[in-house]
Amino acid sequence: MSSFKLEYLPCRYLGEPARLILAYSGHKFDDVRISPDEWKKIKSSKFYQTLPVLTVDGKEIEQSTAIWHYLARKFNLAGKDEIEEAQMNAVGEFFRDMMNSGLPYVLYLVWGGRPGREEIMRQSHLLPALNSSLPKIVELLKKSKSGFFADSGLTWVDFLVADYMTSAFKAAPEIEEKFPELKEHIKRVMGLPQLQEYLENRPETDW
Repeated sequence: MSSFKLEYLPCRYLGEPARLILAYSGHKFDDVRISPDEWKKIKSSKFYQTLPVLTVDGKEIEQSTAIWHYLARKFNLAGKDEIEEAQMNAVGEFFRDMMNSGLPYVLYLVWGGRPGREEIMRQSHLLPALNSSLPKIVELLKKSKSGFFADSGLTWVDFLVADYMTSAFKAAPEIEEKFPELKEHIKRVMGLPQLQEYLENRPETDW
């Protein structure tokens, strides 16, 4: 059986989809949470100088999307066939573009920014990103026959979307009521029995 170590910052964001996949699979993993100060010291030791990093049997995989795709394939969460896998990758890529648009707001909170600018950052980055992209995300979800994004059922994309939207709705409650389908999706994903032990024990973070 393979051994896994996931290194990421002490937050969820890009690290959490991998953690959720591993937790859902029932596979034990070493969850290493690196403080910002520690990351500055070891950043140069990573080839791409980014987090998360997944180590599988001593071999490192960097870049979040590569990690998600690898774990999804390994644990049968990529889609039922090549077409569905590609479709889910497209959903994930579109959603990641939305995340990137709202990223300045998240970075302001996680890394700290000039005091008094949180609402400005929320209004100028997070809200436009959500309002622009979520209608298409909901449309994709409603097209599915399973209650998840893929017709065949649960995939890695569900973990990505449900975790991010949990934080996004807390930061933007005025958005939450506009997208009840995503509220139900969060409940569906985060209510999976396989996740409960991990969710009960993970550190609480805003993002």
